[in-house]
Amino acid sequence: MVLVINEMYIMKEGIIRQMEIGQKVYLRPTELGNAYRRDENIKTSTITKIGRKYITVDRFGEFEIKTGSQKTNFTSDYILYLDEGELNLQIEQEDLVNRVKGSIPKYGKWDIEVEKLREIVNILNC
Repeated sequence: MVLVINEMYIMKEGIIRQMEIGQKVYLRPTELGNAYRRDENIKTSTITKIGRKYITVDRFGEFEIKTGSQKTNFTSDYILYLDEGELNLQIEQEDLVNRVKGSIPKYGKWDIEVEKLREIVNILNC
């Protein structure tokens, strides 16, 4: 990481991202946290402080720079995303995974032709 005055560059999933004080960020409630039970909506906030390990956003406290998880002694209520595109991509990925998992029967016999099963195996690379 390279620290510049009021700006920080972070490496997340092989992509260099820039953060700066006053930047708008997006907070998504985690399914295990208490905030998800109260309100599932995405929150927006702004960065007020950037440290070595944590960034601080108004009204929601500190978040780890590497993971985006809220700093807490318990389960994180929110995950921080630097841009809306990254957040939407994560939501779409989770939705697609759930749709694929939901379409595969867990019990009983599969009544699918061998040719279609081979296509499925080729697509899933298994």
